[in-house]
Amino acid sequence: MTRVPTYTLYGELQRAHVPDSLHVESIAERSRLHGWEIKPHRHDALVQLLCLRSGTGEAVFEAQRHPFVAPCVIYVPALTVHGFRFSSDIDGVVVTVAEGQLDRLPADAPELAARLQAPHCLCWPHRSAVGFAQVDQAVAVLTAEAHGFAVGRRTAIASAWALALVHLARAVADAQRRAQGPAARSLQHAQRFRALLEQSFRTERSLAFYAGQLGITPTQLNRVCRQVFGTSALGALHRRLVLEAQRDLAYSLLSVKEIALSLGFSEAAYFTRFFARQTGSAPSDFRAAARRELARRPAGLSSPAPR
Repeated sequence: MTRVPTYTLYGELQRAHVPDSLHVESIAERSRLHGWEIKPHRHDALVQLLCLRSGTGEAVFEAQRHPFVAPCVIYVPALTVHGFRFSSDIDGVVVTVAEGQLDRLPADAPELAARLQAPHCLCWPHRSAVGFAQVDQAVAVLTAEAHGFAVGRRTAIASAWALALVHLARAVADAQRRAQGPAARSLQHAQRFRALLEQSFRTERSLAFYAGQLGITPTQLNRVCRQVFGTSALGALHRRLVLEAQRDLAYSLLSVKEIALSLGFSEAAYFTRFFARQTGSAPSDFRAAARRELARRPAGLSSPAPR
């Protein structure tokens, strides 16, 4: 059986050390010397991140082949047998970092390192896609700092590398969620939408804002909400506003006008019409009925509903 060669950098068996535990070069710089093909090999204690802005090719991890079309990000952990074939018009960079740099990732994000234990080949339909653009921007900063001599260079390099890995791990998580199937993805989008509502329901936000935060279109957001909540995204927002209004009317001493303003309504009259349309009763009538109900409850059962 042919032994898989182990390199520091491809083709450099005797290279003693990568300066600053970092090496950055263009993909073409080395692959051109080898006929645009990097044969299967591995790195003993080095991690590589390839950020490909244009071109096509194929990545090989162990025995699995992954054709790719840029924009694309490829991640290779230490000791992973890997190889590549690139088209001659390839445009991108490869960042090689000592494996120990992964130990410096934030301790409060253990899931980050977990997602970087396996190799990944992630492609996007266009270069401006959020996931790729974020990794690409971090790699661009890292490249500029690696080739420069500015004050704080090492700190900037470490920060840019960590940011690139964060965005990569997030992209991996998104890809894994997409692979789980429509039902699982819809549930996850719905859960995230509900969490966003909890943060922002008092502030007037457009559906485009929420959809953008989730990385989907407003049409997709409406579809998700109908599947999970049985109503549109706007309907889900209105339900949350009504729930908070009902809590304030039942348990607080705020006036109707004060409640309206706290929920983002410009005037009490508009809030009153909205509340009546959603519940079938005016705010003042709901408050009176809620107070009567609370007065009839046994002692100890009239505490406010949890927020």
